[in-house]
Amino acid sequence: MNTPYPLPPANATPIQMQEYERGRWNHFLLDATWRRTRFNAQPNALLVETVRNHPAGMALDVNMGEGRNALYLAQQGWQVTGVDYADQALAFAQDQARQLGIALTTVEHDVATYDWGTNCWDLIVLCYADESAHVAQVQAGLKPSGLVVFENFHTDVNHARGNKPGQEVGFATDELKNLYAAANFQILHYEEPIGIADFSRETQRLVKLVARKR
Repeated sequence: MNTPYPLPPANATPIQMQEYERGRWNHFLLDATWRRTRFNAQPNALLVETVRNHPAGMALDVNMGEGRNALYLAQQGWQVTGVDYADQALAFAQDQARQLGIALTTVEHDVATYDWGTNCWDLIVLCYADESAHVAQVQAGLKPSGLVVFENFHTDVNHARGNKPGQEVGFATDELKNLYAAANFQILHYEEPIGIADFSRETQRLVKLVARKR
């Protein structure tokens, strides 16, 4: 049985909350019980299918966690940069990269203030990253014809979990597809299947998007 993570301190300052969230995500990504019962350590299946037979290039893995997707891409020849503020998870990823004999760049940074660059990436990965669609950052950061691979929960998960107002997660029906299409992306794949989520191993309605920058 998973041990609940402690609640944040009462009246926490923004800096205290950032440190609390860093510790919480380090725990969820690295705790042995969580990894055994609630976490998929294999690369995301949509990502694997998308890059199969695709030329390797420069990839950005947003909120990469402990590196399951970044490490897979690096093994396929991609030059990968992974961004996250969970410092222990990044160290874990670097240790895995050394053991595999591959290069991996990791950046300890809050994605909300990270500079994604302009025309830098052939691929951007947003797999259970956070609650933002990041359309503007993806549009700026990708090279022309670059791909974004996006997977997360549908908003149906809020009812299933009993999430209270202000605690909602996920993306509404067609939300991602419409946002990226409105930004002039070519939608290569979009679906909202019932499936097993990579993070939590829950069977829930998911959203899956692959889009190309025109």
